[in-house]
Amino acid sequence: MKITEDNNNLYIEDYVVPKGREKADIKTRENIVWAMLGKWLSKNPLKRKKNTDLNDYIYLRFDGMQETVNKAARNYKSTIAVFELDFILANSTKIGSDKPKSKRQEKFIEMLVMNVDTPAFLPYFDKVKMLVGITKQKKDARKIQYSITAIEPAG
Repeated sequence: MKITEDNNNLYIEDYVVPKGREKADIKTRENIVWAMLGKWLSKNPLKRKKNTDLNDYIYLRFDGMQETVNKAARNYKSTIAVFELDFILANSTKIGSDKPKSKRQEKFIEMLVMNVDTPAFLPYFDKVKMLVGITKQKKDARKIQYSITAIEPAG
């Protein structure tokens, strides 16, 4: 993936990712994240990816996609992270778990906190944090990707 940039934007594939904090910038990034999720779903019709650490599938569902769009569009670095969704789903490792904290998370019995080190070709952040919700179904509990956030370098 080739990334170039200027003071205001990053250029990734056919996308111009604005760096700004204005409403128009956030809206543009929301549209980019939706487009990236749509591309991923078209290549993955089962809407899932096997995670090495969990030895289980992580699924994409609309509510998690919506939360990902909301979180990832707030910061251009998190938007960039979504371009590596396949890598994040497959290679993130569980670093903890928590009880659901918001009304949107009530449908889950547990929230897994997962991190993945950034691929070398994405020098904009150190790690990516992903929340994964475990559904309440006893017989067929599933792990649902909930949100993705870039973690800034320390210092």
